[in-house]
Amino acid sequence: MEELAYASALALAVVMAVAGVAKLRHRGVTERAFRSQGLAWPGALAIAVPATEVVLALGLVVVPDWAGMATLAVLAGFTTFLVQSVRRGRALGCGCFGSTRPRPVGGVELARNGVLMAGAGFVALVAEAPNLPGLTSIVVVAVVAATSAVGLAHLGRRPWPNDPARRQGLPRGSRAPALAGGLTAPAGETTLVAFVAPSCRGCAELLAALDQMPRSEVAVRVVALDDDSSATFTAYGVRSAPYLVVVDEDGEVRSSGPATSFADIRRIMARQ
Repeated sequence: MEELAYASALALAVVMAVAGVAKLRHRGVTERAFRSQGLAWPGALAIAVPATEVVLALGLVVVPDWAGMATLAVLAGFTTFLVQSVRRGRALGCGCFGSTRPRPVGGVELARNGVLMAGAGFVALVAEAPNLPGLTSIVVVAVVAATSAVGLAHLGRRPWPNDPARRQGLPRGSRAPALAGGLTAPAGETTLVAFVAPSCRGCAELLAALDQMPRSEVAVRVVALDDDSSATFTAYGVRSAPYLVVVDEDGEVRSSGPATSFADIRRIMARQ
């Protein structure tokens, strides 16, 4: 059992190290994610949180029992915060793995943390010292990890009740807020406002689809996620990119929705 526990500690160490390094590599994204969650000192947290995760990863390798308890406590704190974010419907994501796609936190993140907490609890209770796990222990941990990953991926494709990602956008007929940089939708013509994020494949597909739109029909405004535009995302109620908003000639929101293709654009425009 100790071999199985240490194999679990090594697997958990990999997860914590990947999460910490990803946050550090995308520190700006991490800081924006923390700021969107209403946290104080997001810049400092963007360094402190991933540094803590890296230290925990090292601890799980060297002193798995104590590090297991510390990891469990940290994950419990993260999970409590995520639950509060889900209840409040906070815009944008948690930046848990340095993701640049502003998907809001939801059931998948909570389920993932539950799996990690179960692993950390097992390590804290059973692991005593580093050892050389046998093949059976490695296979068991690998199967559990793969099964969990598949299950979480399946949950990620399900429409969660009250998922913040499903409660996006402004009501039809709302006055369109000013865009980032003080820009507004051109008066007298329909405008497509595209909300995108860096390194987001779907966002790149939306931008490519918008290039197919005849400029004689519509004007296009692109709002790319950064420190300056995050307030615009919030003003338009956008919590997950890519997202498209149709603003009519009078400057009112006529329709909106997630979009990645030319067909999606036409479908959203047809809702007017």
